[in-house]
Amino acid sequence: MPACLSTTQQRIDRAATPLPGGEPYENLRPVPIPASHHLRPLVEVLIERFPQVSPAEWVARCAAGRFIGRAGRVFAAADRLAAGERVMQRFPDFLEPPVSVDIRMVYEDEAILVIDKPAPLPMHPSGRFNRNTLQHILQLALAPAAPLALHRLDANTTGLVVFAQNRRCCRHLQQQFLAGAVEKHYRVRVAGQPEEERFTITAPISSKPGVTGTHRVDEAAGRAALTEFRVLRRLPDGTALLEARLATGRTNQIRVHLWQAGHPVCGDPAYLPGGGIGGVQTLSLAAPPLQLHARRLAFRHPDDNRPLEFVSGRQPEWGEETSSGI
Repeated sequence: MPACLSTTQQRIDRAATPLPGGEPYENLRPVPIPASHHLRPLVEVLIERFPQVSPAEWVARCAAGRFIGRAGRVFAAADRLAAGERVMQRFPDFLEPPVSVDIRMVYEDEAILVIDKPAPLPMHPSGRFNRNTLQHILQLALAPAAPLALHRLDANTTGLVVFAQNRRCCRHLQQQFLAGAVEKHYRVRVAGQPEEERFTITAPISSKPGVTGTHRVDEAAGRAALTEFRVLRRLPDGTALLEARLATGRTNQIRVHLWQAGHPVCGDPAYLPGGGIGGVQTLSLAAPPLQLHARRLAFRHPDDNRPLEFVSGRQPEWGEETSSGI
């Protein structure tokens, strides 16, 4: 490992040990009030904007004084808030679940940072996670630098993710992502065995999350999505190992497309066999893993436009039953 990578790896390891969210603290999360909800009662805003949480739970949180504004003002459920008003949700004695911190440096220069992410590890603050996230750990490790994620992997997905070191490089790389010029290849193990050796799914995916933050195929109002699949090996246990190539980057895209096709990803706690939805998004450390891995990433360098290609060195145990040609 080059000296610069070794130094950065050491800083990441120190920032992650002990886990930054491993001790109780008061966590404050912003609750944006959009123009579409101007002067609506707070509890209605919460119920409509965050349907993954039950209405009864939002009422209980309001009654407990969990929502505060400037100068510590406590908002009640019936308070009507102006668009853009500052509202924070309090989480007292907040203790985050443990995560994997086997974060591996792959590449670093003045423009980009490439990380091989472990699982379970959320990329950004959400739900039960705030400090035990890849974003927070990198901020601790690399301050005053603040790398900007160009895309995201689900908390339970392992593999490659690229960060920009500054806003100029971020804009350049974002253009590549938007143009579909970034090659993203995954390995995934699924329940059942697809009939065709190669197939493409183009079902549009809902833009707003539903129960437990999940998404669905939405033919009427969904966002365009395209995933190409290739069967790599049909396994004796009735599962299949696939290669997936993303042409778009919708939330949970591979998982939703395979679930809709009747071949949910093995180990998925949210998109269940038979079309069911599970109650868990982020797996525990002890749970069997989600069998989805971002193996290859290719794009052009934002400074000199030279082609770059990265292949994950992480070899998930569930993908070991492969032929030499895979």
